[in-house]
Amino acid sequence: RITAARAQISSFMTALGVYKLDTGTFPTTEEGLQSLRVHPAGVNQWQGPYLPQEIPVDPWGRPYIYKYPGEHGDEPDIISYGQDGQPGGEGTAADVVSWKSQ
Repeated sequence: RITAARAQISSFMTALGVYKLDTGTFPTTEEGLQSLRVHPAGVNQWQGPYLPQEIPVDPWGRPYIYKYPGEHGDEPDIISYGQDGQPGGEGTAADVVSWKSQ
């Protein structure tokens, strides 16, 4: 499941990169990952959808957390809290995050 979460986050980051090339910025926290599928109001140059299907939940059945601006560099933060659904943790309960290649 951790490998699947990493793959989904990587897919989101690729799609977000194309979104930024088209629009000049990443979606806001409020617009979220859904903006990869549905044209956000007031966003010019949107050429999506940027993902072929609806935004999936993480492998544990919870929505991914999306933040932009993020707290870990210039790109958005995308987080799955892992098996326990809580921040932090180790092993299968560890967070899967966009800013670390684990």
